[in-house]
Amino acid sequence: MRSRSSLVFLSSTFLVAAVAAPLALVACSSTASTTASGAGTTGSGGASGTGGSSSSTSSSSTSGTGGSGTTTSSSTSTSTSSTSTSSSTSTSSSTTSSSSGGQVLVTTVGAGVTATAVTINQGTAIGGGTSTGGTPSTLTNVGAPTDPNNTETIVSSTNPFLRTGTVPDTAAGFCEYPAGGTPKRATYTTGAKFEAADAGTLDPMVPMAPFYFPIVYNSAVTTSGNAFGGQAPIIGLFDWRPKDIDEAVVAAESDDNGKTWYFMQTVLELNPDYTNPISGGYSSTSTNTGCPTAITGTNASYVSVNGATADDGWGHATILQLPGAGNAKTGQILYLLDRNTANMPGTTTPVVDNAPLHAIKLGQVSPKFPLWNTNATTVGANDIKSISTALTNTTGSATPVVVEPTVGLQNPDGIMAIFPTASTAAAGSPVTVLYVQKIVGGDNTGSTALPAAQQCVKAPVSGKTNHDISNVRLATTTDGITFTDLGIVKGLNDPTTVDYNGTRWVSPRGTLLDIHGDGSVWGLYFSAGNCLDGDSDAFHFIGYAESTDKMSWTVYNDINHPIASINTITTANQMGGAMVTIPANPPVFATEYWFAERLYAPTATQIDSTHLSLTFAGYGVQTPGNDLLDYRQIGNVVLTVSKALPAGVPNNINSH
Repeated sequence: MRSRSSLVFLSSTFLVAAVAAPLALVACSSTASTTASGAGTTGSGGASGTGGSSSSTSSSSTSGTGGSGTTTSSSTSTSTSSTSTSSSTSTSSSTTSSSSGGQVLVTTVGAGVTATAVTINQGTAIGGGTSTGGTPSTLTNVGAPTDPNNTETIVSSTNPFLRTGTVPDTAAGFCEYPAGGTPKRATYTTGAKFEAADAGTLDPMVPMAPFYFPIVYNSAVTTSGNAFGGQAPIIGLFDWRPKDIDEAVVAAESDDNGKTWYFMQTVLELNPDYTNPISGGYSSTSTNTGCPTAITGTNASYVSVNGATADDGWGHATILQLPGAGNAKTGQILYLLDRNTANMPGTTTPVVDNAPLHAIKLGQVSPKFPLWNTNATTVGANDIKSISTALTNTTGSATPVVVEPTVGLQNPDGIMAIFPTASTAAAGSPVTVLYVQKIVGGDNTGSTALPAAQQCVKAPVSGKTNHDISNVRLATTTDGITFTDLGIVKGLNDPTTVDYNGTRWVSPRGTLLDIHGDGSVWGLYFSAGNCLDGDSDAFHFIGYAESTDKMSWTVYNDINHPIASINTITTANQMGGAMVTIPANPPVFATEYWFAERLYAPTATQIDSTHLSLTFAGYGVQTPGNDLLDYRQIGNVVLTVSKALPAGVPNNINSH
């Protein structure tokens, strides 16, 4: 097994750990806060900016853990349909309480518990051997010793996010570039089939990067004895996304509650190797390997079959299982966001966050293939492996892939979480979901535009400005395709706030807890952010909220009392100009260097009644540019909850 350096956290603001591969960390000490180059700003990154100041008529005040259990918010929520510029605006001022007794479930961690940067085997797939392929390339394959030209290293003793070195060979590890020869895709299979007894020693266990936006769940399909470990594992879907090169959905399984993962399959790849017989869209006459022309290049200018470029494939994967007897297999539906920035046909409107979600009914799941049995030899068995063949199936396919658009979700950025139904619910019973609506550029354009005082100015660390509107909405469905929108939920965010103490944006991934097992109180882990980040991807902190009616939520772990947070930043607040330190209080579990600049997509499964395995994603850089050795890392931590949860809670996909 690949050796790893120990992780050591030395301060509430900065951290000094190193994973043996791929990124070397030289600095081994830090101070509680580090002054960035921006005037009056402390924090990471070194980009300058004053933070500015402006007044705003919106306000939000949320109690933290142990607070009164009441959230008071004054907000303007704006929505628009996914197919037009028509909009509606509702202004609400509300106070909500999750129950008469206040907060029901409190989250802590045990003594000495820290988050772990998880690993995945780099080797042959569990289910089908070389016919299914191997784990895709990771950041371990980009840096030294694989490519000594890539030398990025953290060097500062006071700011561990300051780097020297560069990554000129951006396609290293993804493809091989023989001298004077044609580029070919790198392969990481380690044998003709997966060897369960030796997987931990023969396969290198590498940091799980560049993977992010996880969803982790238990499935009635993948049971004991069907995967590595001899027990029913948890299944994870991960967005594999090497910067500006490719994107795909990767399925893996874990037998130690999410600390290590074993590769199962890759599907819906944006830029597949069409010369490989096991790829979706294989052609004996094709010369398209999906490789950039040179090792120093990317696919930023390459236009794929569906019109997308770079790494803009399909992401934000979610699975919903429809209720009813016999639906463990045939009732599972996969949802994905199309990141394509090109315009929808016949319009001037980009696909991403305007088009419906893609929905695929997973009629071909099996114990070792949680998305589609690609080990079959029938015509079209590999069509699910690429976006191009999922959209246009192989002629004569015996198991056609049908991609359907969702109906009724407004500007969906992804399905955030699913309220599980009773195990006895009949087929056709409604299923309720939370989803995130994102109106790209909505706060300064068209009918959804907000006053200037309610728009973000340049973020003090990243220097970015974002004008997206984010709303969390409730919807129901009986067939998984057509949804009835129930409106914007209250209490989770205020899309008009410019206060660095507030929450403006929420990410479309969370975990719901049926705390009593009867639907009377719901808990929600979520990730969110605000103008301090300058990015609507909502990656500043992991929070927690509760609701008794699914519509009105009380936040107990907010940006200043977080479950987890990126590094501490002290700067002038955009609202009013006073100096603020965010978070004002230490997070429940300590910040590590690999999620010091982005932190999101919390997804949890139960270990026992009072312990949850929380899987999430993090970045050591806010936006990977030349910093291509420290982003999209999957992490895990064990949470302790104050009340015994019923068996099977959380149930992230409504599995029965």
